[in-house]
Amino acid sequence: MIGFNEAMVVLFLALLLLGPERVIQTIQSLREETASIRSSISGNNDPETDEDEEPGLINHLEELRRRLLISLGSVIPFAIAAFPFSNKIIQFFRHPYGGNLIFVAPTEAFVVNMKVALAAGVIFAFPIIAYQMWMFIAPGLYPREKRLFISLFVVSVFLFAGGMSFAYFAILPMAFKFLLHFSAPWFQPMLTVERYFSFVFKLMIAFGFVFQLPVVIFFLTSSGVVPIETFSSYRRVIWVISFVVGAVLTPPDVLSQVMMSMPLIVLFELSLLVSKAYIKARNR
Repeated sequence: MIGFNEAMVVLFLALLLLGPERVIQTIQSLREETASIRSSISGNNDPETDEDEEPGLINHLEELRRRLLISLGSVIPFAIAAFPFSNKIIQFFRHPYGGNLIFVAPTEAFVVNMKVALAAGVIFAFPIIAYQMWMFIAPGLYPREKRLFISLFVVSVFLFAGGMSFAYFAILPMAFKFLLHFSAPWFQPMLTVERYFSFVFKLMIAFGFVFQLPVVIFFLTSSGVVPIETFSSYRRVIWVISFVVGAVLTPPDVLSQVMMSMPLIVLFELSLLVSKAYIKARNR
């Protein structure tokens, strides 16, 4: 959730970078787009067309359901195999903090071990999950789109791992050093294991998703869905949105918001450079 401090940072940056008139225009355009989407959803459709499309939609949903069940089923064996090693995994993720963790409920330690084992199961089962995603998407793609999708998917995996690694090795030690600096001899931190891992995993996963920005921008610009000039013209708006995303995805403190927003802005600028180079090379 966005706290008062984060909202003030976003409002200040919006007024500073965009100016009051541009902020009002952006809000009005968003309201108009939302109204058009609502009207298109609530509009009257041809009943015969709906009847023709219904069997195809049901088949797609059934195929999606089958792929999801296979993906979920593949996680369980890996999670069971990882459960005996959950203590070692917990020790690894404790290093950014460095101190001891406590638990205040009889079931808390067991639940955390289960969650860690389940997260490890998802990581080890990721190749199977990715294959199921590919089998669901591939029939609707042309050969050129398949090659582009595979390339972007491989880059996406490396970016996600890079984002999580960046959060673990760079952001988390800095965050704990800053946040725990406010302790005192009469005001000592006692972090529970459940809240600690909730904080760590949320931050790492958030950075993993944020690092997908280059893939999204490259796909939109290379496919012609959004002209690259549009991103360039809305550069300052996207900077403000970056701070909004940082406030939503991080814990409620300004430092975490800034630490996520700044890499997001850097990734956005690098994405524009790579997209421009690719479009020029393709045109030649």
